[in-house]
Amino acid sequence: MLDVVRGLAIIGTLGTNIWVFGGMGFSDEPSKLDDWINAISNFLTNGKFLGLLTILFGVGMQLKYQSYMRRELPWQRMYLWAMLLLLLDGYIHFVLVFEFDVLMSYAVSGMIVALVITRSERFMAIVMAVAGIIHLVSQIQYSLPFIGTERFSEEDMPLDERYFDEEFMAMGATWLEQVQYRFLNFWDLRGEAIMILPMNVFLFLLGVFLVRKGVFQSKKLQNRLLLFGLGVGIPLNLAPNFIESLSGYDCYVFAPVLSLGYIGIIFMLDRYEIFPRLQKYMGNIGKMALSCYVMQNVVASIIFYEWGFNLAAHTNSVITLAMWGIITVFMAVFSTLWLKFFGQGPFESTWRKLSLAPFKGRL
Repeated sequence: MLDVVRGLAIIGTLGTNIWVFGGMGFSDEPSKLDDWINAISNFLTNGKFLGLLTILFGVGMQLKYQSYMRRELPWQRMYLWAMLLLLLDGYIHFVLVFEFDVLMSYAVSGMIVALVITRSERFMAIVMAVAGIIHLVSQIQYSLPFIGTERFSEEDMPLDERYFDEEFMAMGATWLEQVQYRFLNFWDLRGEAIMILPMNVFLFLLGVFLVRKGVFQSKKLQNRLLLFGLGVGIPLNLAPNFIESLSGYDCYVFAPVLSLGYIGIIFMLDRYEIFPRLQKYMGNIGKMALSCYVMQNVVASIIFYEWGFNLAAHTNSVITLAMWGIITVFMAVFSTLWLKFFGQGPFESTWRKLSLAPFKGRL
């Protein structure tokens, strides 16, 4: 079940990132069809699957913590080492592949929550509340100057967006020039990854609490996630289309609410055995989540950038959406074939070996 939800999160994350790759080639005057497709895609994916993936990271952390406690393994030393490896993996992915990598942010957040998860639930709830407040205040502080004004002027744009030269990255740079650009502009391009740290901590701990409250066993809790996530999340995420002053909160405040509804939907599909074959393929992607996350960005780079097939120069919303579908099918087929011969994905296997290597004597 967890693999199915994780697979959906990876597919949905691609649904957001594909516009970073393909959207660079849009004309200055998009058609009404482009506008509609972008609006629907933005509503369904933007921030929602990042929130889903973040919650699932917390779910996985709690399951791993329980496993370590049962086996009397040194939790903090082992998990902090694993997060250092993830930080390195994220940095390599950032420099070589994708400037909007989320792994580095997850690694730092994981280090924080790894220290908190050993404390009482009261203490965890306090940390969760503080992280949520810090995140909400930062989002309000960021959004207030734009209320009633043109939202994204060049001077007020976040650093990670201001310094991300789309034309250079997509249309005029070789792969080595892109790598150099990311390396030299590291802190400017990592603005978003730093900004979402409090949100990550909040959602990690939410995932921890969901496991502790029995989300995999409790149909009542699953139904509550479905009703709350959709009943509250849909109106919240529609609101910025009608109230411009709320547009600053769509991705990082309202979106995670709808993420809970997505979790509820997957539980419902599993419970009533709806689309079992589709769930199987999503589960295979979920089992290779790290490998598929990196792979989808590598494939999208090759397809859209000028040093590859240069599709960004000729694309529109329909083509971009089609590429999302093609890459998704590719991941499903690749992961299914790979798992027939190997127990884990290539990145998962390597990461597991490296993370356990210093502690072999304790296993």
